[in-house]
Amino acid sequence: MSLRATDRKKAIRKQDKIELSAILKFIRFIQAVSCGMLGISLIGFFLTRDNEAAKVVYCMVIVVNLIIILGGMIPIRYLTKKNI
Repeated sequence: MSLRATDRKKAIRKQDKIELSAILKFIRFIQAVSCGMLGISLIGFFLTRDNEAAKVVYCMVIVVNLIIILGGMIPIRYLTKKNI
């Protein structure tokens, strides 16, 4: 076995370290995007009057975005307690 293969494994292990602050920033970014989509879908839901298919799609988007926003709060609370 060459020495080069062991050097690669060490390099990969060094790159695997991810900070908790980066994870928190990513989750907050996903929540911010979801809030924007929620706002747009609420506007679209109230502007469509007679189109029932559009209302169903907007309701599904609203529910999914609410799940993302509310579900993202759990790891944020857990990781901030762990980070302190």
